[in-house]
Amino acid sequence: MDIPIYNENEDIYNLFYKKYGCMIIKNVFSHETMSKYNEFCYENFDDVIENHKNCSHPKQNDKITINDLLERLSFQNPKLLCELINNKKLNKIIDTLLGFSVIGSMSCHNIKPGGNRQKTHVDYPLHVGSGKFWENNKELIDEYLTDYQINNILPYYSIQCLIASDKMGEFNGSTEVIVGSHLIKDVDKKVLDKDFSNSVENKFINVNLNKGDVLLFNRNLIHRGGHNKSNYNRNSCIIQYCWLFGVGQAERNHEYIFNNLEKELDKLNDDEKKKLKYRIKPPYPIDVKISN
Repeated sequence: MDIPIYNENEDIYNLFYKKYGCMIIKNVFSHETMSKYNEFCYENFDDVIENHKNCSHPKQNDKITINDLLERLSFQNPKLLCELINNKKLNKIIDTLLGFSVIGSMSCHNIKPGGNRQKTHVDYPLHVGSGKFWENNKELIDEYLTDYQINNILPYYSIQCLIASDKMGEFNGSTEVIVGSHLIKDVDKKVLDKDFSNSVENKFINVNLNKGDVLLFNRNLIHRGGHNKSNYNRNSCIIQYCWLFGVGQAERNHEYIFNNLEKELDKLNDDEKKKLKYRIKPPYPIDVKISN
């Protein structure tokens, strides 16, 4: 089964959730925007590697990550940040799938030349083997969630958005996916079983993206970063989107970001400004001692 290309005339909600679990959106960002993003990342890697404990992916050691991307971009290049998170075409599609969506996390993922393939997995919130909360113990899934939540609610909880800032394919370790695997019952637990993982090994396909293309995929979709066979780094921007009232993966300094974005926010009308701020900082929770 091939990865579908976004077509505005199709019922993408049912195609995404009921059949494929992923889609490619072509030409979302310009080459110029992606080149500026790459330049920013390479200017920040040394500082991140030196000062951040968490600067590589737990399921792929040959990957450099920038996990405070929102804060860094808001300070160093607020215009570029707004170009990335306030793209009308992309936001309209994600909102069609999630309802009004908020940024749960935003990070840079850069696979080094020769970088090995990532471990097979599904994503937050049941990312056993990555998140410390899960203690690398799949038994905790049943301890904290019901079967109905796992199979009927979480598939609609969040969407992963991969922005290709470099052209990517099998040659440089593009993301590998199993199309339709989000429909497998109890996939969060099954993907942790070696026998199951071995049985689906031949079903992975590499995503082929040009610079500026976007891959959207369901958090239940079985996937992994590929093996970078090239002599060059492969860079991308990963944004996790959640429901408006969902819990995102990463904490962030909202007021710092808003202060840095003040001039860019002032270019928007009141409704646009409110909604962009909600994407960064959801309206809840609130301090009920001073508000309601």
